[in-house]
Amino acid sequence: MAEVFLARTVGAEGFSRPIALKRITPHYSRDATFAKLFLAEAQLSSRLQHPNIVSVLDFDRDEDGAFFLVMELVAGRDLSALMATKRLPLPVILFVVGEVLRGLGHAHDLPAGVDGVRGIIHRDVSPHNVLLSWEGEVKVSDFGIAKARQASEATASAFIKGKPAYMSPEQASGAGLDGRSDLFAVGVILWEMLCGLSLFAGDSTEETLSRVLFGEIPSTRMYRKDLPRDVERVVTRLLMRDRSHRYANAWDAIAELGACGAFPSNGRDALVEILCERFPGQAPRRARSIPSLGPTDATVGVPSPPTKATVPMRMSGPHTTGNTWRVALFAAVVVVAAMAAALAVALWNRPASTETTVVGPGPASGGALPKPEPTSRTVDVRAVGVGEPEVAHEEIHATAHPSNADLATEQIPPTGSKPPAGSKPPAGSKPPAGPQPPTSTIREITLGGG
Repeated sequence: MAEVFLARTVGAEGFSRPIALKRITPHYSRDATFAKLFLAEAQLSSRLQHPNIVSVLDFDRDEDGAFFLVMELVAGRDLSALMATKRLPLPVILFVVGEVLRGLGHAHDLPAGVDGVRGIIHRDVSPHNVLLSWEGEVKVSDFGIAKARQASEATASAFIKGKPAYMSPEQASGAGLDGRSDLFAVGVILWEMLCGLSLFAGDSTEETLSRVLFGEIPSTRMYRKDLPRDVERVVTRLLMRDRSHRYANAWDAIAELGACGAFPSNGRDALVEILCERFPGQAPRRARSIPSLGPTDATVGVPSPPTKATVPMRMSGPHTTGNTWRVALFAAVVVVAAMAAALAVALWNRPASTETTVVGPGPASGGALPKPEPTSRTVDVRAVGVGEPEVAHEEIHATAHPSNADLATEQIPPTGSKPPAGSKPPAGSKPPAGPQPPTSTIREITLGGG
């Protein structure tokens, strides 16, 4: 149905940015029904801006009349490739599923646009459409394409050939859909990640659909006996055939999933580590971890507050140099306090004196002490710039339109590409002692004309 290319936008003054270009095959592009729905869905999908959704930056036709989408490039692997390695650790599974639910929840709650359409259902949630970046990001891709494919006159008799093993019962039977259909697909993915088996896949499309509609859904604890009960409850509710018994929306599922005892506090780093382990030579191994988004934080570029931890203090050995100055400061404060107390006691017990002695220059006889001249202090107040938060990946905020920029494309290699390693701060660096001059990270950038 589509070909994916690694492409690059080329703009003025040598500007260039890597992107992904998905080209719909001419067979589908020439179909009138598909073209109409594809354009409508592409416009709707371009409004989806969320950390857990692959951004659609532009779409157009090429010289052969084939549609193409300009999309955010996610350097990494898809979930199906990771699942094919071997059974995954429970914290990684829960983190990935939680991130998928966040992206779907955002799409389901998309506010109405000028066309009055509110919300978008994916209809084709599967491990192939969940992309995992080497930096630990989880992004859902291909919103809207499934609807156009299924409604196309050219594929009306064969639309079911997509991924029937992840369809909801109402989708397989041709009933109306809402966001809960996508939740059933997430339940299938979660079951398969936990058990390492296919849930509904049969030898034929008919057998697969029959299993989706009527087949028994085994308990996950049959294949993973150590699975906590709270996780099993989430799987069971996502896979209810009666959608009224499923979660009402993705956010309810996220809340119960996040309440599970095995849900990780730093799932993003856990995902990075498992990608490095399962894809050696492809995933760049980082020297340090990147802060991950918390269970309820969906803000781009804003790290979650650090988790407080109690670290036992060691009073000996090579790691105590950081506490030496604290001990010395505490001792100095105690000594000064003791001296002040002794002085106060001595002054209190001193016999009263009726004679006043003035030390230093003063009037020759009698009179009041001279008033001290007023002093002033000038405080130098400078604006301190707010440092830019560290981001774990490159966000594509804009892309050149094909009419204003060239697209140089090359086929994506099967094993993915290895992004260049980022810069790393020197290990063990400490801030210099004493006050430092304020600095500002605000820069003025002038963009040249084309």
